[in-house]
Amino acid sequence: MTNFQKFLFYSQNLSEEFIKKLCFINNIRSKYLTIFLIICSLAFTFYDISILQKVSENMVFLIHFKTDIIFLVFSFVFALYIYFNQVKTYKNIQKHHRYIHGIISLFILFWSVYKSIILIKYSGSNYHIAAVGLLVTSFLYLFPTMVYMIQVSFTLLFATVVSLIYNFTFNEIIKDILFIFIISCLSIIISRYIFYLQVKILYKESEVNRYKKKINPSN
Repeated sequence: MTNFQKFLFYSQNLSEEFIKKLCFINNIRSKYLTIFLIICSLAFTFYDISILQKVSENMVFLIHFKTDIIFLVFSFVFALYIYFNQVKTYKNIQKHHRYIHGIISLFILFWSVYKSIILIKYSGSNYHIAAVGLLVTSFLYLFPTMVYMIQVSFTLLFATVVSLIYNFTFNEIIKDILFIFIISCLSIIISRYIFYLQVKILYKESEVNRYKKKINPSN
């Protein structure tokens, strides 16, 4: 078993200090991510009002508009929370920071899947938005293996349930869920590798700090 494979299955054994450092990185990234979410949600909402309302049936417009308003409202709420709960060092990280990062990630996954499903249902589109949501969370957030896999599993379950609600056929559900599953596997691999690299960096930093203390005990 390679070092990466070992780390993939035992990443939950990290020390509390490392967990806080990873959470601190998530906290910094969330600040910029929430700004990006607000911009995206405003763009979607503007498109709904200026274009979609004119070219689609009223029911279709309202479904998209309500979906994007929810996206906009939650993006503002997340942004306010993150900005008012910024910390200067990893030592100030608390458990509630971990929860909010997980909630933001799960919201992105759920919203992107739901948006993709209604686009497929009413516009004959595809799951590109869901794919983007999965890949964005895999690149940006540093979650332990089990946490991210649970998020992806809930996303697949959510996609299945919503597809049933919108009366997709069994074959359509299998085909669409298979696509999301493939993207999910890719996102898990990307997420684990980035997590692995980041922890290696933290280990090296820790070793350098210990070495410095040996040379200069007074520091």
